[in-house]
Amino acid sequence: MKKLFLALLLSSSLYSASLYTLDNVHSLNLYFSSEAAFLNQDKKTMLKNMVTDKLTKAGFTLGKTDASILVVKIDAIEVKGTHVIHIEVGLGEEVTTKRKDQIETFSYTYLSNKFIKTQDPDKATLEYLTLLVDEFIKAQKDDNE
Repeated sequence: MKKLFLALLLSSSLYSASLYTLDNVHSLNLYFSSEAAFLNQDKKTMLKNMVTDKLTKAGFTLGKTDASILVVKIDAIEVKGTHVIHIEVGLGEEVTTKRKDQIETFSYTYLSNKFIKTQDPDKATLEYLTLLVDEFIKAQKDDNE
């Protein structure tokens, strides 16, 4: 029985674009967090604006009350002149569990991230954040077609 379940799980995952479902996700609020010392306020604003522009051009409505929250989080440390950066893009939503009493909670319903080791943190952060946002947009479009 376990082998049959595993086979079904593997074969069904071949047809899905991702582990997550983004059906009917159209309204978002953006939460941008950065604990990276190399990002000053101007760079943070530029990155946040880039994400906002990409989402708007992709057809998302931003700033509505009770919308899902797209979390962009950037953390970094510097080790001997090399920056190690973690970039995360996640969709946070209020969900109801299937547990006893159907508990309402806040959960990530989409999550993608990258770890980067680089000498040029500004360029790498822009490149990989763009990649992660583009992946989110593509996954949402695939799920809504």
